[in-house]
Amino acid sequence: MKKKKFLALLLTAALVAALPGAAASAETTPAEESTPADETADAEHAEEPAPPAETTESAALPSIGDAVHGFTVTEIRDFPLMDAEIVQFIHDRTGAELYYIANDDNNRLFDLTFFTRAYDNTGLPHVFEHSTLDGSEKYPSKSLFFNLSYQTYQTFMNAMTYPLMTTYPVASLSEEQLLRLADYYTDSCLNPMIMTDESIYREEAWRYRLMDKDADLTIEGTVYSEMQGAVDLHSMALTNFLNTVFPGSFIGNESGGLPEYIPDMTYESLRDFHNKYYTPSNCAAFLYGQFDHYEEFLALLDEAFAPFEKVEIIDTDENYKPVETEAAAEYAFAAEAGSDTKNGSDVYYGIICPEASEEDILVLDNLLTLLLDDDASPLIQKLQQVLPSGDFNAYLELEGPEPAFVFSAQNVDRESADVFKETVDQVLKELAANGFSDELVESVAASE
Repeated sequence: MKKKKFLALLLTAALVAALPGAAASAETTPAEESTPADETADAEHAEEPAPPAETTESAALPSIGDAVHGFTVTEIRDFPLMDAEIVQFIHDRTGAELYYIANDDNNRLFDLTFFTRAYDNTGLPHVFEHSTLDGSEKYPSKSLFFNLSYQTYQTFMNAMTYPLMTTYPVASLSEEQLLRLADYYTDSCLNPMIMTDESIYREEAWRYRLMDKDADLTIEGTVYSEMQGAVDLHSMALTNFLNTVFPGSFIGNESGGLPEYIPDMTYESLRDFHNKYYTPSNCAAFLYGQFDHYEEFLALLDEAFAPFEKVEIIDTDENYKPVETEAAAEYAFAAEAGSDTKNGSDVYYGIICPEASEEDILVLDNLLTLLLDDDASPLIQKLQQVLPSGDFNAYLELEGPEPAFVFSAQNVDRESADVFKETVDQVLKELAANGFSDELVESVAASE
């Protein structure tokens, strides 16, 4: 997918952190668990709480072509959904992008997003996400994240790992305080302590443990332990599906890491991962809300980006081999002895659409959401009739090397796969016959 299209899709997800109540209601997936494991208080580095800033009129927006602290305004657009205007800045020296979503919301957000890839199953993106806020050159305290979480007026502090990106959002009602938090986040991303302190890697990734001379040698680590509990039937079913429909692609790797592969990670590989991806040229920054002095954030980033040159990050899916005929596979998942496995399977059905344009993708994504994934949709209604034990989902997969329609069924019997596929095909053909989508009906026909 083109970077601009990807950023448009990222925008909504990034803004969730800035919406009222988001900190209390946001769901966390296995690969979205946040940051440092060391919760020991360190008052020496903790900030004193500051009262929220008074709400005043936002600073005037720049015009296209204006230069602001090393950035140039390249585009301005209205965003009625958020009652906002979006200003796109490009950093002159490094090519970093910054999107200022300006509206009257005083729950302000700062975010840095880096476009990362899981090129194996060791969990490099996830481990680095955990380690990033474990101190930096400017803020050398492994416990600072937790001090700031509990002792400031921040409304959201976290970091999340996704298959194609790692993002670091922080929000506050105080613009002054958000600027300080932005400085901490920026220095932590670009100059993290883990690059010179291997003990952070051993804490967050994996390490051997021997309780005594007679005990068995075990493996510990924050991410290793977390993923032991996070990997279940549903997550592995999705991973196996992606490996089947996109064989050899990055998307088939678990960005959170699979426990059996995490010990294959080395400290050197983690340092190499940071050096490749955590550079301003591979970064998109976000400002959201009402700012009296938004330009101070640009000045902060310009200073932080100064030591870096513009580079091109190239990630080719060189091992991806597109499927040429219908592919089907079945994978086993361990179950506790004596457990009832009836209706204990997950079934995925994917239809690849390699010729879909960006306009097709936007239209079909909306149609899938409105007409197929809703509980009242003809697809879900029909599936509930033929497979009453199942839970169903339909979406457009855009993170793989090619767009794909994905239909899933959880809590069904393994023998239900054919019924599931036949029912999906039947409903899609009925919708297509009524003008739903020529692209979709052609893809279904080609899959048979």
